[in-house]
Amino acid sequence: MMRKTSEMTLEQLQKRLREAHARIGFEGRFAFTIDQSAALSAGNGHGGCYVTHWFRPTPYAFEDCKAVGAGSVADCIAALDRYVASFPKAMTNEEVGMTLGVVPRHEERYEVAAE
Repeated sequence: MMRKTSEMTLEQLQKRLREAHARIGFEGRFAFTIDQSAALSAGNGHGGCYVTHWFRPTPYAFEDCKAVGAGSVADCIAALDRYVASFPKAMTNEEVGMTLGVVPRHEERYEVAAE
């Protein structure tokens, strides 16, 4: 029987990471790391968790890493939510086409369709 606490199961954590990954358009990958170092028993290590986002700034660049959050599991999930909320949305093909002038803006298309 699972306790009703603020703790998450591994499956719940994986689900949250998959959802966050989908919300940013599957850009790169998230890594959730738990400090399990033997040094913890000696008082060394941070003893918490951290989340990083690994991505390629351009298709031909080396992979880069951005720190998302650190602390408890709850701290990391809150930081992940903030990161995803502020993540720049990639332009759609239609938006790129409108920017380049290849695809007419919506207003121009509606005027032509209404004639």
